[in-house]
Order: sequence, then C-alpha cells, then structure tokens
Amino acid sequence: MTIDARHPLPGTRPLVVGAARSGIAAVALLRRHGLAVRVCDARGPEALPEAARRLHALGAEAMLGRDDAGLLEGRDFVVWSPGIPVTHPLAVSARAHGIPLLSELELGSLAAHAPLVCVTGTNGKSTTTHLTGALLKAAGREVEVCGNIGRAICEVAEDVSPRGLLVAEVSSFQLETVDRLKPFVATWLNLTPDHLDRHGDLATYAGLKQRLFARQDGEDYSVWNADDPEVMRRRGGAATPLDFSIARAVDQGAFRARGQFALAWRGGTDRLLPTSELRLRGDHNHANVCAALATALPLEIAPDTLRAVLREYRGLEHRLEPAGIVEGVEFVNDSKATNLDSLAVALASFEVPVILIAGGRDKGQDFGTMREAARRRVRHAVLIGEGAAKIASAWPGIPATRAATLSDAVRAAFEIARRPADGALPSGHAVVLLSPGCASFDMFRDYEDRGRRFKDEVARLERTEAKT
Repeated sequence: MTIDARHPLPGTRPLVVGAARSGIAAVALLRRHGLAVRVCDARGPEALPEAARRLHALGAEAMLGRDDAGLLEGRDFVVWSPGIPVTHPLAVSARAHGIPLLSELELGSLAAHAPLVCVTGTNGKSTTTHLTGALLKAAGREVEVCGNIGRAICEVAEDVSPRGLLVAEVSSFQLETVDRLKPFVATWLNLTPDHLDRHGDLATYAGLKQRLFARQDGEDYSVWNADDPEVMRRRGGAATPLDFSIARAVDQGAFRARGQFALAWRGGTDRLLPTSELRLRGDHNHANVCAALATALPLEIAPDTLRAVLREYRGLEHRLEPAGIVEGVEFVNDSKATNLDSLAVALASFEVPVILIAGGRDKGQDFGTMREAARRRVRHAVLIGEGAAKIASAWPGIPATRAATLSDAVRAAFEIARRPADGALPSGHAVVLLSPGCASFDMFRDYEDRGRRFKDEVARLERTEAKT
C-alpha cells in the first residue's frame, strides 16, 4: 500500500503512538487509505473520551491505557507522537526490531500534494509561520498553515492542491523521527539552548534542526539567520541559500537597514517600507518579518502586496499583544513568554521601564542572569505564582509586590503605574507588561488560559474605571 506512487509507506500495518491531535489526524489519513491502524496511548479511555469516540468512528483498533512493546506485534511501522521522547521503551524496542518510526509531520508530507514551506528555530516560529502564510494568502495562493501552529499536517495534507502550499511550523521533537522530509523552502530562525532536558546538549538539538535541510536539492530553497553565528556555522546543503538580517544588507534574502525593510533578489534590491509603519514591536519581531519575507521570496510576491500585509499585520495572540489602555496605562499580554530568553526579548521591546507581572511555575532557570536587564527595564515587579519568591530574591533592589491572583496583580500593577515615577517615565505614559518568564501550570491550564484571563482582567478594570 502506498500513500502515493512516489512516496510509498514502509508498511501496511501501522501503530500510531499517541491519541492527541496529531495522532488522531494521522489515524484519519491512514484509514482513508485503507490501512488497518492500531493506536495506543498511556492514558486510558476515561482520560480521553473524545479521542476514544473518534477512534471508534474511524474504525481503528484503540489500545488506550497501554504503551508497552507488546503493541508492536503484527505492526510494520510506527507513527510516533512528538510529545513522547524517542528514548521511550516502545520506540527503543521498535528500532531494535527494525520497525521504522515516522513522525506525523513526515507522514503528512508523504501524503501532501502541495509543496511544503517549513519554519524551525528556538524562538519566533509561530509568528514567522503565521506571517508567511498571510503573505502567501494575500498573493492569492492556496495555503494551509499547519504543524505546531493551527491544524496537524495530516489533517490538511490531502486538501491542498499541487498549486497550493503547506506552511508548517516544525519543532525539534517532530524532527527526531523524519527521514524523507523534503521542504520546498526550509527556514532556520535561530538557535539557543532549549529542550536540553530531552535532547541532552546543544549539538544534538542543532543536529535535529539540520534534518529539515538534509533532503533538499537544487530546486529547493534554504533560509538562514545571518545574525545568528550558531545557525550560520551550520549553513549548507544542496538548496539555494537565502539569508535574513536586521543588522546588515544580505546578497539574497531580506534585511533591515537604515530604518527600512528590503528585499535582495536576483541581483536587485527593493525597498519595501519603513520599520515605523509596522505594528509589531521589538527587534525580535523585525527579525521575524525579515525571515517571513525571505521565506516567501521564491514565490515572487508583488512588493505592493507585501507592503499591504506588513502594514496591517498585528501578530499572534499572547505575544506582545496589545491588551488595552486604561486611564492612560497601556497593558500588554506576553503570556507566551515562558522562559528567560522570551522575557529578555519582551523587556528589550520597550523604550521605557515597565511594570512587569512575572512568575509562575519555575523551570529551574537562573533569574539572576536577568538582574541587570531587570534593573534597566523594570520600574516595579508584581510577582505571582510559585516562582515569586525566587524572582524577588534574584532581583534585589527592584521594587516588588506579591499578588495572590492574577486579578490582584492587574489591579496592583495599575495602581503602581498611576503613581509618579521619579521622572523615569514620560508624563502620561506607563506600560504594564505580563511577561511571566515561567510556565503557567501552577495557576492556569496553559499560557493561553493565562493570557486570556489577563485580558479579561484588563477589560474588567476598564469597565470599573469607566464607572468612577
């Protein structure tokens, strides 16, 4: 049985490991092709009622509550969940018996009719992927944004025609189990230590990112961050290279220079628009814009179309997202900042010191490394969650207030923002920034829940102030 004559699967009796979103999408695709699918998940049916119902409707053999090696009996390949490390005994046993492991990403790519545009990196993947999709859609292309953002690739792979494009956000977890993935455009945004609890060291983590480029040939394009030495050290492969930079002009790609975004393509340079016309804040977002422009460059979108999209693009929810202005105090939702790198980027995006709401579940980070940045950029810290005490002790000399709830934190930050700031702020301008630098699971379901509750509290505050 094959997905496509050009892309045969390694067998006809798959085991799909993991019954979350990507696993269910993989099962549905495989069942459409008539394969007898077995699905397993360590969680039992009582924890996965919707998944159990869906698997039954698809006609799959559901083995919920199990993840042992006995499930491999009679199976000739495995579709592996990116949420489960490949050191799991089931993956180890499969490989020991010569049973191939495929990621849902690779399965979807084998089934896809349209070329893939893939974006990876430590930070900025979602914004760059989303913006790339917006640029391509504005140019009239048939596009599905998928992968780690939006829908699973197996869910949309067969819906997009060969004239369209699949724009996918790709993580290192997905790249652990790819072999034949061949994007038309592959983009590497940046590389800093992350997920080392799973990958072990930076070299291994980087090696996984490099898999995105391994199968490309001269008809494909690779996009590289010219400002990141770790990325550029690994630049190579058979694809036509493009670069992006916010520090200098590049020979082919996209860049920021003299307050303008510009494209370099086929020996010419096209100035697009001043950076001041962008709605997105911060150097990191300027880098994301340049990355998206370079990624879309081989599709040759008209400059006027690019300009129109960039002028209107507001970014993604929970990423330095404007959350409202109350009595002259600006509130910004950066709940996606769950680590110190993201917190540092957020603080650097403001020209004035902010009232920072931070804290949550500590991930073993050293907040002391942020001490100087906090002294320069934080007027007052309002601390919440399990990490509050650790942050307070790591930032001596920075005024801090503890808050038991997010509601209390928003109110406290608002009151602090309205106090005179000893000349530190321009008159009438103050920013309250939610950028926790911590995971959300001590108080919220996830970072999205945290960010939406923050916006709800700002809206409630606005209503209260309007009545007084």
